[in-house]
Amino acid sequence: MSDTPKIIRHMFVNLTKLQLDPKVAKQGASVVDGLIEKMNAELPKVSKADWHKLRIAFCGMLAHGWAMGMNPFNNPKMKADGTPLEVRVSRDILLPMEALKSLRYVKRDNLGRVEKAFFEPSSEAKIKEQIERILAEIAKKHWAK
Repeated sequence: MSDTPKIIRHMFVNLTKLQLDPKVAKQGASVVDGLIEKMNAELPKVSKADWHKLRIAFCGMLAHGWAMGMNPFNNPKMKADGTPLEVRVSRDILLPMEALKSLRYVKRDNLGRVEKAFFEPSSEAKIKEQIERILAEIAKKHWAK
């Protein structure tokens, strides 16, 4: 068992001021440990202390990248060429990232398949609804007889 999850949690506290969930730290540790193992096979003459320093550096880079916005909760809306980013939600369905971000509730059947999906209305729809409501109140107040 490596110390990598402990190092990752420590780096996240120091660099991002976040207390990382142990499960997420373990997932990150598997990435760092896998990279170290692959490099170890390529560079067999590096000392154990140097590998430990490299492990610490990779954990720090992971935390720093997270702090800079490279994390699972930072999803871009557009590709680099300006086209909308679409996410494959099943083998046959591509969905724009904006629609996926507005997903609020999913009901599944007993086999785990999605039966219903409820999305939050867009901000434009919310604003239009608020304007319609305000206009209806004004009309009711001033023109109703």
